Amino acid sequence: MAKYRIKTPNAIYNGVTEGVLFQNGEAIVEDERLKNLLTNDYGYTAEVIGEEPAEEKKPKTVAK
Repeated sequence: MAKYRIKTPNAIYNGVTEGVLFQNGEAIVEDERLKNLLTNDYGYTAEVIGEEPAEEKKPKTVAK
């Protein structure tokens, strides 16, 4: 699951929006629905900051 850094237009905002605690205008969320809500309804910006690596697929070996 990806993580998103959400930034408010006010860089000194310390408060709660939609249940998310912001400090100095920033918060980290993992829920894409919540990220979309904050960016679309509140005009905040979001950037992807981390993503869990997908499972590596090992090549199949053929038994001889």
